Amino acid sequence: MTQRVITAEALAKLVAEWAKKGAVYAPVKKGTVPGRGLSPNPQDWTEFRRVASLEETDFRRVNAKQSAKGLLFPQREVMLRFKDGKSEEPAAPEEQVILGIRPCDAAAIAFQKKFFVGQGETDPYFKARLERTTLIGLACNSPAETCFCTAVGGSPSGTRGLDLLLTDIGGKYLAEPVTDKGAALIADMPEPAAGDIEKKRGLAEKCAEQMLQAIDTAALKRRLDNGFEHAVWDDLNLACVNCGACTFFCPTCHCFDVTDEERKGRGARIRVWDSCQFCVYSQHASGHNPRQTARSRYRNRVMDKFKYTVDMIGELSCVGCGRCVIECPAAIDIRETVDALMKVLPE
Repeated sequence: MTQRVITAEALAKLVAEWAKKGAVYAPVKKGTVPGRGLSPNPQDWTEFRRVASLEETDFRRVNAKQSAKGLLFPQREVMLRFKDGKSEEPAAPEEQVILGIRPCDAAAIAFQKKFFVGQGETDPYFKARLERTTLIGLACNSPAETCFCTAVGGSPSGTRGLDLLLTDIGGKYLAEPVTDKGAALIADMPEPAAGDIEKKRGLAEKCAEQMLQAIDTAALKRRLDNGFEHAVWDDLNLACVNCGACTFFCPTCHCFDVTDEERKGRGARIRVWDSCQFCVYSQHASGHNPRQTARSRYRNRVMDKFKYTVDMIGELSCVGCGRCVIECPAAIDIRETVDALMKVLPE
């Protein structure tokens, strides 16, 4: 597919057009947080919010505080409403464009798609939103200290899951279509000038070179295959307070609970995010809980990221976005956890 060039003015016009036809979501600055850990300086933080113009957006942060997964898999979702014994499903979701999503988050949505749509039973709610969603990515020209996408098979200019990838090459964007839907969006834009594609390639290589973390994921999987009962988990879990922040901020975590809420004959069946780090998450109806210790819950999360989903659907459920590193109140760094496992667990 032919790459194109989009100026900031042209992109602004496109956003305005898209906003008239449906919802456009993009990173928007929401505030500033004090520095801590690896990022000692105050940091602006952004969230994906509905916008009507490009001027409302803020692409300076590498990643929004929360990923875009909630736009396809909402934190709280009404599955149906019921009254006096009759049920009614919600209306179909509207068309939406997610603009400025980073390659790691787009890869996470591709993972979610494989989990919810590609494995036997299809989740109709996720599928309906996905079919009405256009994903326009923004390549990373400079990583955060917490980024490690290249260590888990990703790339700061990756296209997986996207319809269109934009790269800021200074005053304009190089637009790389990934699907026919993405190509149609930019069909009227001019082709790149001499040097534009090479500049984009140089930016991608420079960004990737700044991420020094390396993980032999195949070797890690082999160690985890035989490391379930190893004593290393006794030490690794000690700092964890089982708050669930890592799972709620993770763009690939997909655990949920379903409850029926009713009052005076009216009610709703609601799906809400859940977390394997909560003590009652795995509790059976009998009262038995196979993960009643903090050790077992911490181990489950690490196993899920680097072993269980590999066994189930053939890929890691970590995209290296670094949000768990940023948001953990106990300063647990999953990269350090992996390093410890690689050193201690036998292959």
